[in-house]
Amino acid sequence: MGVATGSRARYDEWADWYEHYITGDARDFTERTAEILARVLGPGAGPLLDLACGTGIYGQTISALGWTPFGVDLSIGQLRHACSRMPVAVAEASALPVRPRTLAAVTAVLCHTDIDDYAHTCQAASAALRTGGVFAHVGVHPCFVGAFADRTSPSEISITPGYWERERRFEGPWRGVRAKVGARHVPLGELLDTFVRAGLSIDRVIEAGEPTPDILAVRCIRTG
Repeated sequence: MGVATGSRARYDEWADWYEHYITGDARDFTERTAEILARVLGPGAGPLLDLACGTGIYGQTISALGWTPFGVDLSIGQLRHACSRMPVAVAEASALPVRPRTLAAVTAVLCHTDIDDYAHTCQAASAALRTGGVFAHVGVHPCFVGAFADRTSPSEISITPGYWERERRFEGPWRGVRAKVGARHVPLGELLDTFVRAGLSIDRVIEAGEPTPDILAVRCIRTG
């Protein structure tokens, strides 16, 4: 999640705050995300790379499924927390420190709005996967979460113009981390096409959240 801005990663300034946030005020969302990750990833074995792993909060969920996770991120501040949850390395999500076709799985959890070129990242992840390897994407739902979507009321959602705006935005009905680091929007069709163009076959799609979905999870398989 710690994508660089100049010489610093976006999350470095907020790393300690973010660790307390996802285990405190946002704990319910963190736990829901972990449940969806477990469903879309499923049990398995072998080396698993957690892209833009941040504080490594989902390491336990991944390990409990049988995988052997390690994480990469640009934010040294966040990796200070992650290193107690899984082995980690400082690295660009689109320039992975692994040999081609060596990974059994890759996870990308709540990071696609942080990465400036998610399509390039997915291509790098696909190249690192073995044939039959799993790519598990878990992110905010592109149709119902963004600067264009006001979710202030738990019983309704208000959609305003801006769905097609892809640049990183800080303004909008943000609360929590997005008010601090912003978010880049990727429309649904573009997101799904990103997986296909990376040589990944979509195997399962999960939407979650009530009354309107706020999480979209996609399981893909490296077929080539």
